[in-house]
Amino acid sequence: MEVIKDILKVEEQKGYEQIETLIETEIYLNQTKPDIDTILWADGKVEILSTKIIRDKILVNGLVKFKLVYKSQEEELNIYIVETNSDFNEEIEIQGITEEMAGEVNARIEYIQYEQVEERKINLIALINLMGKVYAINSVEIIQNIEGGPNLQVLKEKIRYNDVLRREESYAIIKDAFEIGQEQPSIDEILKIELHPYEKEYSISADRIILSGIVEASIIYFGGKKLNSVKREIPFTHFIDNSEIQIESKCNIDMEIVDGNYQLKESLEGDLRIIDLEGKLKISAKLYDNKEKEVIVDAYSTSNHINIEKEEIFITENVKDIISIEEISKELTGKGFQEVYAVEGETSIINYQYIEDKLMIEGVLVLNIYYLEKETEAIKTLREELPYKSYITSEELQQGLTTNIKTNLEKLEYYLQEDILSIQVVIKNHIFANRERKITMISEIQETDELIDKKNRPSIIIYMIQKDDTLWDIAKRYNTTVDEIVLANNVLSPTTLMPGEKIIIEKKVDINF
Repeated sequence: MEVIKDILKVEEQKGYEQIETLIETEIYLNQTKPDIDTILWADGKVEILSTKIIRDKILVNGLVKFKLVYKSQEEELNIYIVETNSDFNEEIEIQGITEEMAGEVNARIEYIQYEQVEERKINLIALINLMGKVYAINSVEIIQNIEGGPNLQVLKEKIRYNDVLRREESYAIIKDAFEIGQEQPSIDEILKIELHPYEKEYSISADRIILSGIVEASIIYFGGKKLNSVKREIPFTHFIDNSEIQIESKCNIDMEIVDGNYQLKESLEGDLRIIDLEGKLKISAKLYDNKEKEVIVDAYSTSNHINIEKEEIFITENVKDIISIEEISKELTGKGFQEVYAVEGETSIINYQYIEDKLMIEGVLVLNIYYLEKETEAIKTLREELPYKSYITSEELQQGLTTNIKTNLEKLEYYLQEDILSIQVVIKNHIFANRERKITMISEIQETDELIDKKNRPSIIIYMIQKDDTLWDIAKRYNTTVDEIVLANNVLSPTTLMPGEKIIIEKKVDINF
Protein backbone atom coordinates (compact mmCIF):
# COMPACT_ATOMS: atom_id res chain seq x y z
CA MET A 1 0.00 0.00 0.00
CA GLU A 2 1.51 3.32 -1.09
CA VAL A 3 0.29 6.46 0.67
CA ILE A 4 0.60 9.69 -1.33
CA LYS A 5 0.62 12.81 0.83
CA ASP A 6 0.34 16.50 0.06
CA ILE A 7 0.53 19.81 1.89
CA LEU A 8 -2.57 21.96 2.10
CA LYS A 9 -1.72 25.65 2.63
CA VAL A 10 -4.70 27.72 3.69
CA GLU A 11 -4.73 31.37 4.71
CA GLU A 12 -7.00 31.81 7.69
CA GLN A 13 -8.18 35.11 9.13
CA LYS A 14 -7.41 34.90 12.82
CA GLY A 15 -9.12 38.08 13.86
CA TYR A 16 -10.55 41.43 12.89
CA GLU A 17 -11.22 44.36 15.15
CA GLN A 18 -11.69 48.08 14.84
CA ILE A 19 -11.31 50.74 17.48
CA GLU A 20 -11.78 54.48 17.65
CA THR A 21 -9.31 56.87 19.20
CA LEU A 22 -9.35 60.63 19.80
CA ILE A 23 -6.26 62.61 18.82
CA GLU A 24 -6.04 66.06 20.39
CA THR A 25 -3.51 68.75 19.59
CA GLU A 26 -3.06 72.52 19.38
CA ILE A 27 -1.95 74.91 16.67
CA TYR A 28 -0.32 78.24 17.42
CA LEU A 29 0.07 80.85 14.71
CA ASN A 30 3.66 81.95 14.31
CA GLN A 31 4.65 85.58 13.99
CA THR A 32 4.57 85.53 10.18
CA LYS A 33 0.86 84.64 10.08
CA PRO A 34 -1.87 87.30 10.42
CA ASP A 35 -4.73 86.94 12.89
CA ILE A 36 -7.67 84.63 12.18
CA ASP A 37 -10.98 86.03 11.00
CA THR A 38 -12.75 82.80 10.00
CA ILE A 39 -11.60 79.19 9.95
CA LEU A 40 -12.65 77.78 6.59
CA TRP A 41 -11.88 74.10 7.17
CA ALA A 42 -9.58 71.64 8.86
CA ASP A 43 -8.52 68.33 7.39
CA GLY A 44 -5.85 65.77 7.90
CA LYS A 45 -4.27 62.51 6.88
CA VAL A 46 -3.36 59.48 8.96
CA GLU A 47 -0.04 57.77 8.31
CA ILE A 48 0.62 54.39 9.91
CA LEU A 49 4.32 54.42 10.75
CA SER A 50 4.67 50.91 12.15
CA THR A 51 2.70 47.93 13.43
CA LYS A 52 3.78 45.04 15.61
CA ILE A 53 1.86 41.92 16.58
CA ILE A 54 2.28 40.54 20.07
CA ARG A 55 0.09 38.03 21.86
CA ASP A 56 -3.55 39.15 21.68
CA LYS A 57 -2.65 42.66 20.45
CA ILE A 58 -1.56 44.78 17.50
CA LEU A 59 0.63 47.69 18.53
CA VAL A 60 0.11 50.67 16.22
CA ASN A 61 2.31 53.73 15.90
CA GLY A 62 0.96 56.49 13.68
CA LEU A 63 0.94 60.15 12.78
CA VAL A 64 -1.89 62.55 12.00
CA LYS A 65 -0.95 65.43 9.73
CA PHE A 66 -3.36 68.32 10.35
CA LYS A 67 -3.93 71.24 8.03
CA LEU A 68 -6.04 74.28 8.96
CA VAL A 69 -7.16 76.80 6.34
CA TYR A 70 -8.37 80.23 7.49
CA LYS A 71 -9.31 83.68 6.27
CA SER A 72 -7.34 86.53 7.84
CA GLN A 73 -8.55 89.81 9.30
CA GLU A 74 -6.79 91.81 6.60
CA GLU A 75 -8.88 94.21 4.51
CA GLU A 76 -8.28 92.31 1.31
CA LEU A 77 -9.31 88.66 1.10
CA ASN A 78 -6.31 86.57 2.03
CA ILE A 79 -6.29 82.90 2.94
CA TYR A 80 -3.57 81.09 4.88
CA ILE A 81 -2.57 77.60 5.95
CA VAL A 82 -1.21 76.36 9.26
CA GLU A 83 -0.05 72.80 9.76
CA THR A 84 0.92 70.53 12.62
CA ASN A 85 1.55 66.85 13.28
CA SER A 86 0.47 64.69 16.18
CA ASP A 87 1.73 61.17 16.77
CA PHE A 88 -0.15 58.42 18.57
CA ASN A 89 0.27 54.89 19.90
CA GLU A 90 -2.67 52.52 20.17
CA GLU A 91 -3.40 48.88 20.88
CA ILE A 92 -5.93 46.81 18.96
CA GLU A 93 -6.88 43.80 21.05
CA ILE A 94 -7.60 40.58 19.14
CA GLN A 95 -7.75 37.42 21.22
CA GLY A 96 -5.74 34.46 20.00
CA ILE A 97 -3.22 36.22 17.75
CA THR A 98 0.52 35.61 18.14
CA GLU A 99 3.82 37.10 17.00
CA GLU A 100 4.19 34.61 14.13
CA MET A 101 1.10 35.87 12.35
CA ALA A 102 0.87 38.64 9.79
CA GLY A 103 -1.50 41.58 9.80
CA GLU A 104 -2.51 44.89 8.35
CA VAL A 105 -3.91 48.07 9.83
CA ASN A 106 -5.95 50.65 7.96
CA ALA A 107 -6.91 54.06 9.30
CA ARG A 108 -9.66 56.51 8.49
CA ILE A 109 -10.46 59.97 9.88
CA GLU A 110 -14.12 60.03 10.91
CA TYR A 111 -14.19 63.76 11.61
CA ILE A 112 -12.05 66.70 12.75
CA GLN A 113 -13.35 69.34 15.14
CA TYR A 114 -11.66 72.67 15.72
CA GLU A 115 -12.11 75.52 18.18
CA GLN A 116 -10.34 78.85 18.42
CA VAL A 117 -9.67 79.21 22.16
CA GLU A 118 -7.37 82.20 21.95
CA GLU A 119 -6.57 84.83 19.36
CA ARG A 120 -3.72 82.77 17.90
CA LYS A 121 -4.42 79.31 19.32
CA ILE A 122 -6.71 76.59 17.92
CA ASN A 123 -7.61 73.27 19.49
CA LEU A 124 -8.00 70.29 17.16
CA ILE A 125 -9.68 66.95 17.87
CA ALA A 126 -9.71 64.10 15.36
CA LEU A 127 -11.67 60.88 15.70
CA ILE A 128 -9.62 58.11 14.08
CA ASN A 129 -10.95 54.68 13.14
CA LEU A 130 -8.28 51.97 13.21
CA MET A 131 -9.08 48.64 11.56
CA GLY A 132 -6.78 45.70 12.28
CA LYS A 133 -6.81 42.34 10.53
CA VAL A 134 -4.59 39.38 11.35
CA TYR A 135 -4.13 36.22 9.31
CA ALA A 136 -1.97 33.11 9.31
CA ILE A 137 -0.94 30.49 6.78
CA ASN A 138 -1.80 27.02 8.04
CA SER A 139 0.05 24.10 6.48
CA VAL A 140 -1.77 20.78 6.93
CA GLU A 141 -0.47 17.41 5.76
CA ILE A 142 -3.19 15.45 3.98
CA ILE A 143 -3.45 12.02 2.37
CA GLN A 144 -4.29 12.69 -1.24
CA ASN A 145 -4.32 9.14 -2.54
CA ILE A 146 -3.66 5.51 -1.60
CA GLU A 147 -2.45 3.10 -4.23
CA GLY A 148 -2.48 -0.67 -3.93
CA GLY A 149 -3.75 -2.56 -0.93
CA PRO A 150 -6.11 -5.56 -1.08
CA ASN A 151 -9.63 -4.56 -2.21
CA LEU A 152 -9.20 -1.09 -0.74
CA GLN A 153 -12.12 1.33 -0.82
CA VAL A 154 -11.53 5.06 -0.23
CA LEU A 155 -13.87 7.98 0.36
CA LYS A 156 -12.76 11.40 -0.83
CA GLU A 157 -14.04 14.91 -0.25
CA LYS A 158 -13.28 18.00 -2.28
CA ILE A 159 -11.93 21.13 -0.65
CA ARG A 160 -11.93 24.52 -2.36
CA TYR A 161 -9.52 27.09 -1.03
CA ASN A 162 -7.34 30.03 -1.92
CA ASP A 163 -3.69 29.06 -2.06
CA VAL A 164 -1.93 32.31 -1.18
CA LEU A 165 1.28 32.29 -3.17
CA ARG A 166 2.74 35.55 -1.99
CA ARG A 167 2.02 38.99 -0.59
CA GLU A 168 3.87 41.86 -2.18
CA GLU A 169 4.23 45.44 -1.05
CA SER A 170 5.75 47.97 -3.39
CA TYR A 171 5.77 51.70 -4.00
CA ALA A 172 5.30 53.75 -7.12
CA ILE A 173 6.27 57.38 -7.53
CA ILE A 174 3.57 59.25 -9.45
CA LYS A 175 4.77 62.44 -11.14
CA ASP A 176 3.05 65.03 -13.26
CA ALA A 177 3.69 68.66 -14.10
CA PHE A 178 0.88 70.62 -15.69
CA GLU A 179 -0.16 74.22 -16.31
CA ILE A 180 -3.56 75.50 -15.28
CA GLY A 181 -5.68 77.04 -18.01
CA GLN A 182 -5.58 80.68 -18.96
CA GLU A 183 -9.24 81.06 -17.99
CA GLN A 184 -8.19 80.68 -14.35
CA PRO A 185 -6.05 83.08 -12.29
CA SER A 186 -2.47 82.30 -11.35
CA ILE A 187 -1.71 80.65 -8.02
CA ASP A 188 -0.98 82.52 -4.81
CA GLU A 189 -1.13 79.45 -2.57
CA ILE A 190 -2.19 75.83 -2.79
CA LEU A 191 -4.76 75.20 -0.04
CA LYS A 192 -5.66 71.57 -0.59
CA ILE A 193 -4.49 68.65 -2.71
CA GLU A 194 -6.36 65.38 -2.54
CA LEU A 195 -4.85 62.43 -4.40
CA HIS A 196 -7.02 59.38 -4.96
CA PRO A 197 -5.82 56.25 -6.82
CA TYR A 198 -8.14 54.16 -9.01
CA GLU A 199 -7.33 50.73 -10.37
CA LYS A 200 -8.21 50.35 -14.05
CA GLU A 201 -6.92 46.85 -14.76
CA TYR A 202 -4.13 44.45 -14.08
CA SER A 203 -2.62 41.61 -16.03
CA ILE A 204 -0.24 38.82 -15.09
CA SER A 205 2.64 37.75 -17.27
CA ALA A 206 5.16 34.98 -16.64
CA ASP A 207 7.10 36.91 -14.00
CA ARG A 208 5.27 40.10 -13.11
CA ILE A 209 2.00 41.87 -12.31
CA ILE A 210 1.27 44.80 -14.59
CA LEU A 211 -1.01 47.33 -12.90
CA SER A 212 -2.64 50.22 -14.76
CA GLY A 213 -4.49 52.96 -12.96
CA ILE A 214 -5.21 56.62 -12.51
CA VAL A 215 -4.40 58.98 -9.67
CA GLU A 216 -6.99 61.73 -9.59
CA ALA A 217 -5.70 65.02 -8.21
CA SER A 218 -8.28 67.45 -6.82
CA ILE A 219 -6.73 70.83 -6.05
CA ILE A 220 -8.09 73.95 -4.34
CA TYR A 221 -5.93 77.07 -4.56
CA PHE A 222 -6.10 80.74 -3.73
CA GLY A 223 -5.50 83.16 -6.58
CA GLY A 224 -7.07 86.26 -8.07
CA LYS A 225 -8.50 87.09 -4.60
CA LYS A 226 -10.74 84.04 -4.66
CA LEU A 227 -10.73 80.28 -4.36
CA ASN A 228 -10.31 78.16 -7.49
CA SER A 229 -10.29 74.46 -8.21
CA VAL A 230 -8.45 72.17 -10.63
CA LYS A 231 -8.89 68.46 -11.37
CA ARG A 232 -6.26 66.37 -13.05
CA GLU A 233 -6.06 62.67 -13.93
CA ILE A 234 -2.57 61.17 -13.85
CA PRO A 235 -2.32 57.75 -15.56
CA PHE A 236 0.32 55.30 -14.37
CA THR A 237 1.59 51.79 -15.01
CA HIS A 238 3.42 49.87 -12.32
CA PHE A 239 5.25 46.53 -12.47
CA ILE A 240 5.54 44.10 -9.57
CA ASP A 241 8.19 41.50 -10.35
CA ASN A 242 7.88 38.00 -8.93
CA SER A 243 9.35 34.82 -10.33
CA GLU A 244 6.65 32.68 -8.65
CA ILE A 245 3.76 34.26 -10.55
CA GLN A 246 1.68 32.01 -12.77
CA ILE A 247 -0.38 33.42 -15.63
CA GLU A 248 -3.58 31.82 -14.31
CA SER A 249 -3.08 33.25 -10.82
CA LYS A 250 -5.39 35.85 -9.36
CA CYS A 251 -4.48 39.07 -7.62
CA ASN A 252 -6.13 41.32 -5.06
CA ILE A 253 -4.72 44.87 -5.04
CA ASP A 254 -5.05 47.68 -2.52
CA MET A 255 -3.67 51.16 -3.17
CA GLU A 256 -3.06 54.12 -0.90
CA ILE A 257 -1.31 57.47 -1.29
CA VAL A 258 1.06 57.66 1.68
CA ASP A 259 2.93 60.85 0.85
CA GLY A 260 2.80 63.73 -1.57
CA ASN A 261 4.39 67.06 -2.29
CA TYR A 262 4.37 69.73 -4.97
CA GLN A 263 6.30 72.67 -6.35
CA LEU A 264 4.90 75.81 -7.96
CA LYS A 265 6.71 76.96 -11.07
CA GLU A 266 6.41 79.90 -13.37
CA SER A 267 4.95 79.73 -16.83
CA LEU A 268 6.59 81.34 -19.85
CA GLU A 269 4.76 84.55 -18.95
CA GLY A 270 6.31 84.54 -15.45
CA ASP A 271 3.09 83.62 -13.59
CA LEU A 272 2.82 80.81 -11.04
CA ARG A 273 0.66 78.53 -13.13
CA ILE A 274 2.57 75.24 -13.23
CA ILE A 275 2.00 72.60 -10.56
CA ASP A 276 4.71 69.95 -10.33
CA LEU A 277 3.12 67.06 -8.40
CA GLU A 278 4.74 64.02 -6.89
CA GLY A 279 2.92 61.33 -4.91
CA LYS A 280 4.10 58.14 -3.26
CA LEU A 281 1.67 55.30 -3.95
CA LYS A 282 1.72 52.22 -1.72
CA ILE A 283 0.54 49.08 -3.53
CA SER A 284 -0.31 45.91 -1.62
CA ALA A 285 -0.88 42.82 -3.76
CA LYS A 286 -2.03 39.39 -2.65
CA LEU A 287 -1.33 36.74 -5.26
CA TYR A 288 -3.37 33.56 -4.99
CA ASP A 289 -4.79 30.59 -6.86
CA ASN A 290 -8.29 29.16 -6.53
CA LYS A 291 -7.57 25.49 -5.92
CA GLU A 292 -9.60 22.36 -5.44
CA LYS A 293 -8.13 19.24 -3.89
CA GLU A 294 -9.45 15.87 -2.83
CA VAL A 295 -8.58 14.49 0.59
CA ILE A 296 -9.24 10.97 1.81
CA VAL A 297 -11.60 11.08 4.76
CA ASP A 298 -12.27 7.35 5.17
CA ALA A 299 -11.10 3.96 3.92
CA TYR A 300 -11.65 0.24 4.43
CA SER A 301 -10.88 -3.06 2.76
CA THR A 302 -13.47 -5.67 1.79
CA SER A 303 -11.00 -8.47 2.44
CA ASN A 304 -8.44 -7.42 5.04
CA HIS A 305 -8.55 -5.55 8.32
CA ILE A 306 -6.71 -2.22 8.14
CA ASN A 307 -5.66 0.18 10.90
CA ILE A 308 -6.42 3.85 10.39
CA GLU A 309 -5.93 6.96 12.48
CA LYS A 310 -8.02 10.08 11.96
CA GLU A 311 -7.71 13.70 12.93
CA GLU A 312 -9.93 16.74 12.76
CA ILE A 313 -8.77 19.80 10.89
CA PHE A 314 -10.42 23.18 10.56
CA ILE A 315 -9.98 25.01 7.30
CA THR A 316 -11.30 28.18 5.74
CA GLU A 317 -12.78 26.97 2.48
CA ASN A 318 -13.14 29.51 -0.29
CA VAL A 319 -16.67 29.43 -1.68
CA LYS A 320 -16.81 32.45 -3.95
CA ASP A 321 -15.06 35.72 -4.78
CA ILE A 322 -17.42 38.28 -6.25
CA ILE A 323 -16.83 41.82 -7.48
CA SER A 324 -19.94 43.99 -7.35
CA ILE A 325 -20.19 47.44 -8.92
CA GLU A 326 -22.67 49.91 -7.41
CA GLU A 327 -23.54 53.19 -9.11
CA ILE A 328 -25.01 55.99 -7.00
CA SER A 329 -26.48 59.23 -8.32
CA LYS A 330 -27.50 62.09 -6.06
CA GLU A 331 -28.75 65.62 -6.61
CA LEU A 332 -28.31 68.18 -3.84
CA THR A 333 -30.52 71.25 -3.98
CA GLY A 334 -31.34 74.14 -1.70
CA LYS A 335 -27.81 74.39 -0.30
CA GLY A 336 -27.04 77.78 -1.86
CA PHE A 337 -24.20 76.59 -4.08
CA GLN A 338 -22.66 79.35 -6.14
CA GLU A 339 -19.42 77.57 -6.93
CA VAL A 340 -18.20 74.12 -5.94
CA TYR A 341 -14.46 73.80 -5.45
CA ALA A 342 -14.16 70.12 -4.64
CA VAL A 343 -16.17 67.05 -3.66
CA GLU A 344 -14.41 64.26 -1.77
CA GLY A 345 -15.95 60.88 -1.06
CA GLU A 346 -15.36 57.88 1.13
CA THR A 347 -17.36 54.69 1.44
CA SER A 348 -17.71 52.13 4.22
CA ILE A 349 -19.77 49.01 4.91
CA ILE A 350 -21.98 49.24 8.00
CA ASN A 351 -23.84 45.94 7.79
CA TYR A 352 -24.62 42.93 5.64
CA GLN A 353 -27.04 40.04 5.88
CA TYR A 354 -28.33 37.14 3.83
CA ILE A 355 -31.94 37.39 2.68
CA GLU A 356 -33.05 34.18 0.96
CA ASP A 357 -30.63 33.77 -1.97
CA LYS A 358 -29.28 37.33 -1.87
CA LEU A 359 -26.56 39.08 0.04
CA MET A 360 -27.70 42.55 1.07
CA ILE A 361 -24.91 45.03 1.73
CA GLU A 362 -25.68 48.25 3.57
CA GLY A 363 -23.12 50.99 3.17
CA VAL A 364 -22.72 54.70 3.58
CA LEU A 365 -21.11 57.17 1.22
CA VAL A 366 -19.69 60.20 3.01
CA LEU A 367 -19.25 63.34 0.89
CA ASN A 368 -17.27 66.41 1.89
CA ILE A 369 -18.16 69.39 -0.28
CA TYR A 370 -16.15 72.61 -0.44
CA TYR A 371 -18.14 75.48 -1.94
CA LEU A 372 -18.95 79.18 -2.12
CA GLU A 373 -22.35 80.10 -0.73
CA LYS A 374 -24.42 82.31 -3.00
CA GLU A 375 -26.15 84.66 -0.52
CA THR A 376 -23.29 85.29 1.92
CA GLU A 377 -20.39 84.71 -0.52
CA ALA A 378 -18.81 82.76 2.33
CA ILE A 379 -16.56 79.78 1.80
CA LYS A 380 -18.13 76.76 3.45
CA THR A 381 -17.88 73.01 3.79
CA LEU A 382 -20.76 70.55 3.82
CA ARG A 383 -20.77 66.93 4.96
CA GLU A 384 -23.43 64.64 3.46
CA GLU A 385 -23.95 61.00 4.34
CA LEU A 386 -25.74 58.93 1.70
CA PRO A 387 -26.83 55.43 2.75
CA TYR A 388 -27.11 52.80 0.02
CA LYS A 389 -27.97 49.13 -0.36
CA SER A 390 -26.57 46.55 -2.76
CA TYR A 391 -28.07 43.15 -3.52
CA ILE A 392 -25.81 40.39 -4.82
CA THR A 393 -27.30 37.15 -6.09
CA SER A 394 -25.25 33.97 -6.41
CA GLU A 395 -26.02 30.30 -5.92
CA GLU A 396 -23.01 29.89 -3.63
CA LEU A 397 -24.01 32.73 -1.28
CA GLN A 398 -25.97 31.46 1.69
CA GLN A 399 -26.35 31.60 5.44
CA GLY A 400 -23.47 30.28 7.50
CA LEU A 401 -20.70 31.73 5.40
CA THR A 402 -17.96 33.96 6.74
CA THR A 403 -18.15 37.03 4.54
CA ASN A 404 -15.48 39.71 4.22
CA ILE A 405 -16.22 42.78 2.12
CA LYS A 406 -13.71 45.32 0.90
CA THR A 407 -15.15 48.50 -0.53
CA ASN A 408 -13.47 51.15 -2.64
CA LEU A 409 -14.57 54.35 -4.29
CA GLU A 410 -13.81 53.80 -7.96
CA LYS A 411 -15.08 57.02 -9.49
CA LEU A 412 -16.59 60.32 -8.40
CA GLU A 413 -17.86 62.95 -10.79
CA TYR A 414 -19.91 66.07 -10.13
CA TYR A 415 -21.21 69.15 -11.90
CA LEU A 416 -23.16 72.21 -10.81
CA GLN A 417 -26.05 73.58 -12.85
CA GLU A 418 -27.80 76.58 -11.34
CA ASP A 419 -28.36 75.49 -7.71
CA ILE A 420 -28.35 71.73 -8.36
CA LEU A 421 -25.21 69.75 -7.58
CA SER A 422 -25.31 66.40 -9.41
CA ILE A 423 -22.99 63.69 -8.11
CA GLN A 424 -22.27 60.31 -9.71
CA VAL A 425 -20.27 57.73 -7.81
CA VAL A 426 -19.08 54.23 -8.70
CA ILE A 427 -18.35 51.90 -5.76
CA LYS A 428 -16.58 48.56 -6.10
CA ASN A 429 -17.31 45.91 -3.48
CA HIS A 430 -15.09 42.84 -3.39
CA ILE A 431 -16.89 40.04 -1.54
CA PHE A 432 -14.93 37.11 -0.14
CA ALA A 433 -17.33 34.33 0.88
CA ASN A 434 -15.69 31.59 2.94
CA ARG A 435 -16.89 28.63 4.93
CA GLU A 436 -15.32 27.55 8.18
CA ARG A 437 -15.26 23.79 7.75
CA LYS A 438 -14.35 20.91 10.03
CA ILE A 439 -13.10 17.78 8.27
CA THR A 440 -12.29 14.43 9.86
CA MET A 441 -9.69 12.87 7.63
CA ILE A 442 -7.25 9.99 7.66
CA SER A 443 -3.84 10.90 9.01
CA GLU A 444 -2.28 7.41 9.05
CA ILE A 445 -3.24 4.09 7.42
CA GLN A 446 -1.65 0.65 7.78
CA GLU A 447 -2.61 -2.60 6.13
CA THR A 448 -2.64 -5.95 7.97
CA ASP A 449 -2.58 -9.60 6.91
CA GLU A 450 -5.69 -10.40 8.98
CA LEU A 451 -8.51 -11.48 6.68
CA ILE A 452 -12.18 -10.62 7.24
CA ASP A 453 -14.21 -13.79 7.90
CA LYS A 454 -17.52 -13.72 5.97
CA LYS A 455 -18.30 -17.47 6.05
CA ASN A 456 -21.00 -17.28 8.72
CA ARG A 457 -22.88 -14.36 7.15
CA PRO A 458 -26.21 -14.99 5.36
CA SER A 459 -26.16 -14.96 1.57
CA ILE A 460 -28.64 -12.03 1.43
CA ILE A 461 -29.32 -9.33 4.01
CA ILE A 462 -32.41 -7.13 3.79
CA TYR A 463 -31.44 -3.76 5.23
CA MET A 464 -33.85 -0.93 6.08
CA ILE A 465 -32.43 2.55 5.46
CA GLN A 466 -32.10 4.64 8.61
CA LYS A 467 -32.00 8.42 8.88
CA ASP A 468 -28.65 9.92 7.78
CA ASP A 469 -27.50 6.61 6.24
CA THR A 470 -25.20 6.76 3.23
CA LEU A 471 -24.30 3.91 0.89
CA TRP A 472 -20.68 4.32 1.95
CA ASP A 473 -21.55 3.68 5.62
CA ILE A 474 -23.67 0.63 4.73
CA ALA A 475 -21.05 -0.81 2.39
CA LYS A 476 -18.32 -0.35 4.99
CA ARG A 477 -20.45 -1.99 7.70
CA TYR A 478 -21.05 -5.14 5.62
CA ASN A 479 -17.61 -5.25 3.94
CA THR A 480 -18.95 -4.80 0.45
CA THR A 481 -18.72 -1.92 -2.00
CA VAL A 482 -21.01 0.89 -3.04
CA ASP A 483 -20.94 -0.36 -6.63
CA GLU A 484 -22.08 -3.83 -5.57
CA ILE A 485 -25.02 -2.44 -3.58
CA VAL A 486 -26.06 -0.26 -6.52
CA LEU A 487 -25.81 -3.21 -8.89
CA ALA A 488 -27.85 -5.49 -6.61
CA ASN A 489 -30.61 -2.94 -6.08
CA ASN A 490 -30.62 -0.91 -9.28
CA VAL A 491 -30.25 2.21 -7.14
CA LEU A 492 -30.56 5.13 -9.50
CA SER A 493 -29.60 7.88 -7.06
CA PRO A 494 -27.27 6.64 -4.30
CA THR A 495 -27.06 10.14 -2.78
CA THR A 496 -30.80 10.37 -2.01
CA LEU A 497 -31.71 7.38 0.15
CA MET A 498 -35.15 7.42 1.78
CA PRO A 499 -35.50 6.31 5.44
CA GLY A 500 -37.58 3.13 5.60
CA GLU A 501 -36.50 2.01 2.14
CA LYS A 502 -35.31 -1.61 1.96
CA ILE A 503 -32.21 -2.68 0.06
CA ILE A 504 -30.54 -6.04 -0.60
CA ILE A 505 -26.96 -6.71 0.48
CA GLU A 506 -25.49 -9.80 -1.14
CA LYS A 507 -22.66 -11.73 0.41
CA LYS A 508 -19.57 -11.96 -1.71
CA VAL A 509 -17.12 -14.52 -0.43
CA ASP A 510 -13.48 -14.09 -1.34
CA ILE A 511 -11.78 -17.06 -2.98
CA ASN A 512 -9.40 -17.27 0.00
CA PHE A 513 -12.28 -18.74 2.02
